[in-house]
Amino acid sequence: MSRMSRYRRLLSSLREEGLESIYSHQLARHAVVSAAQVRRDLMVIGYSGSPNKGYDVDACIASIGSFLDGAVSQEVALVGVGNLGRAVLAHFEDKRSSVAIVAAFDVESGLADTVVHGVRCFAACSMETLVRDLGLEIAVLTVPADAAQEVADTVVRAGVKSVISFAPVPLHLPNDIFVEYMDITAALESAAYFARLGGREEPETNGAGDIEPMVKKLESLLARSKMKLEDLAHNIGARVITPGRPGGTEIAKIYAGDRVSDLLNEASDQTLLVSNLASVQLLRVAELMDVPGICFVNDVEPDADVVELARQNGTLLLVSPAGVFETCGLIYQVLSGEKQD
Repeated sequence: MSRMSRYRRLLSSLREEGLESIYSHQLARHAVVSAAQVRRDLMVIGYSGSPNKGYDVDACIASIGSFLDGAVSQEVALVGVGNLGRAVLAHFEDKRSSVAIVAAFDVESGLADTVVHGVRCFAACSMETLVRDLGLEIAVLTVPADAAQEVADTVVRAGVKSVISFAPVPLHLPNDIFVEYMDITAALESAAYFARLGGREEPETNGAGDIEPMVKKLESLLARSKMKLEDLAHNIGARVITPGRPGGTEIAKIYAGDRVSDLLNEASDQTLLVSNLASVQLLRVAELMDVPGICFVNDVEPDADVVELARQNGTLLLVSPAGVFETCGLIYQVLSGEKQD
């Protein structure tokens, strides 16, 4: 889903520049994915191009729009009208989209009954009632970490089904609630890590700072190493919380990130997931995709229900003392022979 949205934004921008057709490798270069990935994604929505002209830009945008957009516009609540919240509101101001932010909430009493970037603000105390009365099912949280769980609980009670959270903490919500984390801290960790490498050859990143489910170079290293996940855990200094499959756990791919939508696209029964998010929701997605191993980071201590579900599923749970991108760097060093015990 996130790649489709990215394709549409890029194609719309290219159309404004006068482009009428585009090949998969050209769109892939703009989107920082492989040409094969572009072709697979567009085939999923039933759109195909011409060998001679590639993809018709207008038709491709329309096809993606039919896939992403519902029959009617979906309305969204935003909670937290500080600097970040205002930036989000400004981004969507005057934009034609299948989703629209129609109400904002904040604890600051002076913001009540004001309009910020075209959206009316309301007192936080009226949030549950108004979200329910308006029938809003999507909420964006731009609140501090210590307020995120309480706000999330409130909007879910009001009927919200999907939450986008900018708060740098995991949310504990019912399993049928979709949560998308926009982790700026993780993106900065990524940028800092690769800046420290000082030009050394390492796994590639995309333009947003995420590590792609690990590029062909790293997959090649995994294929050659035949290293069991249990041995890899020892070599990067990670703790094993739950045992994996009998006979050891082999992996052929690594996915680093917290975006459930990307995980659904990329995960397989040979993927190691490296994540900040130690939640039951992530375990449920891993169960759905038959992911054999998950490595939590920053020495997080997973809750008992997370550990129990992993044990029931036969999922190997690891905990690394380092952050997401440092952990991926350690894995790369181990597989490439740069890291010594």
